[in-house]
Amino acid sequence: GSKIFALIGSIAVRFDKNSNKPIWKTEVGNGYNVAISKDGKYMAVGMAGSEENENSNLLILWSVESEKPLWKYHSSGNFHDVSLSSDGSYIGASTGCPDRKAYIFSKESNIPILISDQLTRDSPVHRGKISADGNYLAVGSESDAGAIFLFKKGEQQPIWKFPTQNGSSVRALSLTPSGNYIGAATFGGQAYIFESGSSQPVASWIVNEDLGGVDISNDGTFIATGGTNKKLHIFEKGKTTGIEISFNEYVEDIDISGNGKYIAAGTGGSVYFFESFNKDQNKVFPCTTIIEPKPQEMMGKR
Repeated sequence: GSKIFALIGSIAVRFDKNSNKPIWKTEVGNGYNVAISKDGKYMAVGMAGSEENENSNLLILWSVESEKPLWKYHSSGNFHDVSLSSDGSYIGASTGCPDRKAYIFSKESNIPILISDQLTRDSPVHRGKISADGNYLAVGSESDAGAIFLFKKGEQQPIWKFPTQNGSSVRALSLTPSGNYIGAATFGGQAYIFESGSSQPVASWIVNEDLGGVDISNDGTFIATGGTNKKLHIFEKGKTTGIEISFNEYVEDIDISGNGKYIAAGTGGSVYFFESFNKDQNKVFPCTTIIEPKPQEMMGKR
């Protein structure tokens, strides 16, 4: 907890815990996600942009000492997620359209160790989480061929894949540091715990909401997940029901402490979802009212 890395607008910022004054900051552009190694020595950001612009759609890696990147890698699709092994030696990432792949890099080079085949037909690979030793990468996507994939470093094809019910999108995914357990949640309301040795979940639950945030305890015994019903759900392996905690907004981001005693949750305002219906397939839903958000200059004003 001594070092903090963030993307604020288009600025990547590195802090120490003792001061709100940045150690360094640098302009990078719009991004989807950031990551920092457990030892705080390396940090990365996944950027958005366009295939034609070589200065966008970047995966960027820094060391703690300098705002000058160690390297950059350009993809044809946005980098939707990035994660680092505990010492920053390996970087896992996933991309959106038109690329739609999973990646593993070494900190030494922007030449990927692993580039997967395209994992979806026309949807982003939303999440890419790497284990502490860099040997495993779990990804979450939206695909009838498999929505969760587990890769092992050095192997081109996934060890296994799991297609969700009705092809529901896995926007939330968590891999324990050991790589032994995976927590996943879908837009269809399904929540899962997997063991790395099998594509079949060892526990599952369903709730009546779109789930967009999840984390799993390091020992794989419980998960915390949340979504559009403004609730945090805590599900324990071996139990059919869980604990519910109410919030005032969509629960977007969740983190369980290493000892499993604490859960941090963050909400996301003004999040819009567009998803195909599993029922009323032929019904037309007219859009009669559009409520626009406040102009940016009015944000934060009452």
